Amino acid sequence: MPRTKKTTVGANAPTTTKNTSPSTTAKKQPTANQIREWYEKNKTKLERYEDATSAITSLRDIQKSTRYTTINNYSKEDVKSYIQSISSNEKNLRSLSRYLYYRSEIYYRLCKYYANQIDLSIRNVIPKFDITEDNDVDSTLKNYQETLDVLETLSLNYEFRKAASISLREDVFYGCCYYTEGEGMFILPLDPDYMKIAGWYAKGDYAPAMDMSYFRSRQELLEYWGEPFQSMYNTSQSTGEKYQVFPEEYGVCIKFRSEDWETVVPVLTPIFLSVIDLLDMADYQAVQEAASIYKMIWLEMKTLGNDVDDWAVNPDIMIKYFNRMLDDALPPYISAAIVPGQLHEISFPDDSSSDVTKIEKATKEILNTAGGAQILNLNSASNSTAFTYGVLADSTFSISTLIPQIQAIVNRLLSSWISDSCMVKFFDVSIYQKDDFRKAILESCQNGLPNKILYNTLNGVSEKETLAMNFLEEDCLQLSSRFKALSTSYTQSGNNDNGKPEKDQSELSDEGLKTRDQDKNNK
Repeated sequence: MPRTKKTTVGANAPTTTKNTSPSTTAKKQPTANQIREWYEKNKTKLERYEDATSAITSLRDIQKSTRYTTINNYSKEDVKSYIQSISSNEKNLRSLSRYLYYRSEIYYRLCKYYANQIDLSIRNVIPKFDITEDNDVDSTLKNYQETLDVLETLSLNYEFRKAASISLREDVFYGCCYYTEGEGMFILPLDPDYMKIAGWYAKGDYAPAMDMSYFRSRQELLEYWGEPFQSMYNTSQSTGEKYQVFPEEYGVCIKFRSEDWETVVPVLTPIFLSVIDLLDMADYQAVQEAASIYKMIWLEMKTLGNDVDDWAVNPDIMIKYFNRMLDDALPPYISAAIVPGQLHEISFPDDSSSDVTKIEKATKEILNTAGGAQILNLNSASNSTAFTYGVLADSTFSISTLIPQIQAIVNRLLSSWISDSCMVKFFDVSIYQKDDFRKAILESCQNGLPNKILYNTLNGVSEKETLAMNFLEEDCLQLSSRFKALSTSYTQSGNNDNGKPEKDQSELSDEGLKTRDQDKNNK
């Protein structure tokens, strides 16, 4: 794979200064909150699902407030051709992934399952430190304070989980970050049909570039979005280069398949056909269940001989009573007819129970192939160890590529907003591993290592909140001298423990794990 050149941010953008005060914002530059509100009102129109090949064919008319639900089916042959030639079907595969994202519950849950494993509260904020020089306490505290003040307003989990969901669905998320001091940050998702990866920024994360022809028919967006789009568009007009790279204080690009920046393929492409088969199976079951309640009854009109109109019962009387039965006795899902002969019925057999089994089996196979079986199908794990290591494998698949990129992006943005920011380190720990990681950090704290603030962030309390509450309790209220610590296993020795130490889960057999899970030794 050819090596892309390092992005030079200033080459196609105006010179910018650190965003340390509101006065640096352009006169017509919208705030982060204004852009957020605008995007929420117009995101359906912006995502342009109506252009997706064989996907959602009609969208809401924003002006008339009309909602359309028409959805076209995909041809399996078309899907196979997309998969066989992935490099030339980037847009088609992305459209198909969007279709499945909104059409298939299991596909949607898989994307969200992997994306929502990231937890950006599992972090350390580390000030600059030189082991060979004297480190100034006041400047260190000042930089730490400024960094925490910004982090408190960013809503990192909310913004980057949205970005992660799109990267799971489409492989790449492109966005523009708006930051307003005191208000926070909003990342505006951009149309991937007009985006490319141009290179990488100094922190090592991907640098996005946008085709400025996007604004030829969208001048109102160019005016409202403000910078950097206006400067990028003007540069494109003057140089003739339609793709313009985002300045480093704005650009956000996350690629799930980070090992290959050239090829863009939805992450779950290998299961597309299986998901479509599952949808077809569910649709077939719904039709069969609807048909199972229907019956047809016919009345056979007997004759006495072979002569014409030699009826055993007067037809006028028979039809009179038959019509009365139709009006008073038959429910709407039963049809009736008159024929020469006896009264019979036709039923449509219900085989839905076996179809449910087929759907469950197909769903399980998809989850076993794509991951998520331990969480999305809890019956798949045989014991707690299998469950734990299954979730660990899924977590590693997800966060090992997302966390490093997000860390680089956040630190790059912070360095654009703060003159001398601290480094933010996000740990490769998912929400399902958080409790175990907390125990490990507690042990390190007990051994004298400096992880007290980190430990409390794992309890859901931010760095600044921890320091503020410690100041309140110790300096203001002096609670340590007024209250005695509660007696716990951490404040007293355990001399009354009996029996040998508990074995680790990895040392137990399946039967031993079953005994522990069901607490059989205490019954």
